[in-house]
Amino acid sequence: MTGTAFAGHDDDEYRGVRVNQVGYPIDGGKRAILTSQAMDVESVSSFEVVDADTGETVYQDSLSSAMDDEFGTDHTVKWADFTDLDEPGEYRIVAGEAESYSFTVDEASEVYAELLRDVGRLYTLKRSNTHIDDPYTGLEIGPGHSQDEDAIVAEPADDAADFLAEEDVAPGDTIDVSAGWYDAGDYGKYVNPQAVSVAQLLLAYERNPEAFHVGQFYIPDSVDDPDVGELPDVLVECKYALRFLAQMQRSSGSLFYKVAGNESFPPDDVAPEADDQERYVFGHSSVGTAHACGAFAMAARVYEDHDPEFADEMLGRAEDAWSWLEENPDLVWEQSRNQDAGSGAYGRSDYDEPDRYWAAAELLRTTGDDSYDQWIQNTDLSWGSFDGAAEVPGDVEAPIDWNNPVGLGQYAYYKAGGALGGTGQDDSGSAAAGLTSAFWVGQRYVGDAAADVHDVYTTGVYDFYWGHLKSGISRGVQGLWAKEVYEESVDYSPHWYTDEEFSDTIAGPLHHALGRSATGHSFVTGHGEKSTENPHDRIVQSTGTLIPGMLVGGGHNAVFPENGVDSGDCTSDHIEGEGTPHLMSYVDEHCSYATNEWAINYTAPLFMMLAEIVGEIDETPEPETGDTDPETPTSPDDQWTNEVTETSIEMGWEAVAEADSYRVYLEGSHETETSTTTATVTGLEAGTSYEIGLSAVVDDEESDVATTTVTTQLDGEGPPAIDGTQPQDTTGDGLHNDFTASESTTTTDVNVFFENVDNPDVADYPEYYDFDGNGQVTVTDVVELFDSL
Repeated sequence: MTGTAFAGHDDDEYRGVRVNQVGYPIDGGKRAILTSQAMDVESVSSFEVVDADTGETVYQDSLSSAMDDEFGTDHTVKWADFTDLDEPGEYRIVAGEAESYSFTVDEASEVYAELLRDVGRLYTLKRSNTHIDDPYTGLEIGPGHSQDEDAIVAEPADDAADFLAEEDVAPGDTIDVSAGWYDAGDYGKYVNPQAVSVAQLLLAYERNPEAFHVGQFYIPDSVDDPDVGELPDVLVECKYALRFLAQMQRSSGSLFYKVAGNESFPPDDVAPEADDQERYVFGHSSVGTAHACGAFAMAARVYEDHDPEFADEMLGRAEDAWSWLEENPDLVWEQSRNQDAGSGAYGRSDYDEPDRYWAAAELLRTTGDDSYDQWIQNTDLSWGSFDGAAEVPGDVEAPIDWNNPVGLGQYAYYKAGGALGGTGQDDSGSAAAGLTSAFWVGQRYVGDAAADVHDVYTTGVYDFYWGHLKSGISRGVQGLWAKEVYEESVDYSPHWYTDEEFSDTIAGPLHHALGRSATGHSFVTGHGEKSTENPHDRIVQSTGTLIPGMLVGGGHNAVFPENGVDSGDCTSDHIEGEGTPHLMSYVDEHCSYATNEWAINYTAPLFMMLAEIVGEIDETPEPETGDTDPETPTSPDDQWTNEVTETSIEMGWEAVAEADSYRVYLEGSHETETSTTTATVTGLEAGTSYEIGLSAVVDDEESDVATTTVTTQLDGEGPPAIDGTQPQDTTGDGLHNDFTASESTTTTDVNVFFENVDNPDVADYPEYYDFDGNGQVTVTDVVELFDSL
């Protein structure tokens, strides 16, 4: 399900049965979760799968025993396993009085092709310096940050070495860094996440070329890119990110670190083209250079058969980056002034060994040059991680991300057949050990498919933190690699996913992200009946357009000032306090960037996982045109009173073009509806003021309600109402001095008297308005009233 509207589900609605709301491949594992968060799980022992349209039962079975989740929630859950269901269809799970949202069961390509499309085209819609006019989402922006064509090289920080001294640019010079993707909810562009994200997209293509084709992302015509229609869309998009990395490379071979403003983040409702602050190029590091080196080397391999000239350029850039890394063997982290004032820090001043390892392994795999293998063999690649001491090659694993791409290094080194003779490591147990023997992968995937009992929602993580959803999915992808390495002699045709013993476990984090979650959310925008609708993202917030395919960070409880979260984040305002379980701390609000921001590196593992699952795709369904909010009709602001009595008010108004009807409200409550331009409200009390509201209805869409206040006539004698208000005598002298029912005389009353002195409802009633005592109502009576103030 895709769409663009912000409103759609009641966030307070919890269903007791949680499913992957997108669906399950017909040959894979299928599991739903029943949770005590929304039902009495102890009272049910069986479940049914029913047809979503007819309600007919198509499958039934017993539930698992109850399990207490003490990891991410305080829920008791049961699993409903319906792996044996092998008929395509649209279904729901029913258990007792509880039921799930609907989901699809079909061939993987049918279930996930549209999601893969949207996740891929998301990168297109987040291009910088690009005019986006998308007919499907309705998004129209840009070109944003055209000033990046002349971004200013920032001054080195006071405590940093002059890292520009031997370069061909100096502080204050300008360079073109206009390519690339906006990183996340902000408009910064950062080398590390850009490189590690594009690498995952490239690897998704390299491993699964059959899943991709030209035209797959339905790139808008407004995108002026000569590669559109010539290359598979994923390679078109990767090229744009690689161009940014190339623009950031310095003459020495190293890379600048990021591009952003140097004062503050732009307000959340500022569109990219409206953010006109000067943009700067900041810092450089060995980590960023290693990341770009790995991505360049991978691109040289992937583009060789598609664009040899571009592939040669990528290889040259990778080798230049590697030369700089060899010349600078120690960690390099040098910053510019105001580097983090208007952008994310993405600081990497601690270690760079896994990053250099990835770079060397990719160059080894691409070139076959043994010198890169020798460097890996002869270099101390140990570091202190948050888990303690780590060393590669060896059984080290981590979610692939900007802060540690070791998984990419392990995979590249294994595929390159790296030799470790004479190093104390067994040849076959080096990178392979890194893929198969790391605690999490070995326990969860290879060793024991049931070892995830402690993680009943199958998040795939050991802890909860900013962006943990992508970490779980990344571990799922690496679990897939581990299984292939561990049992590489097994024929997995057509896909690894058909091995039921492992399939649900390996894909568990994906199912969790798509709705089989503690809150029941699918955390991918536009996919699932209850999916994220209010991501923290300036393009979404400034345009009011929801972009499908965004994977957000996910719920965690580290959202308070003591966790380093600033006061601009609203997550803590929407949860019950510091004791709220991690997985129940998700807040679907724009202001919750701690749990609800998306990022290119969040979405990249999802793209990789989907590419592994979908199988062959020859043609991708065209996106539906977004159901944008219909235009609100014009309100009937031009209205008047035709007649006012002691008990009724007759209103008239100017017709609204194309209006089918008009709704009349009395004191905020709907009173009547008419197709004419007059209406009478009856049953009123004399001498009482009423708020009358009017709205126009066009094609079932209602305008804003335009209101006016009208006062009924007093009982017995009294002057006619003027503009719906009967003048009052507040002094007791028989003369009506209060024209506005304010219970006093003000200059406003004098103005109303003056504007109506020739009105027959005033001029013909000197007994009420003859303030100068001459028997007539004239301007001199207005003057007398004014003088009495």
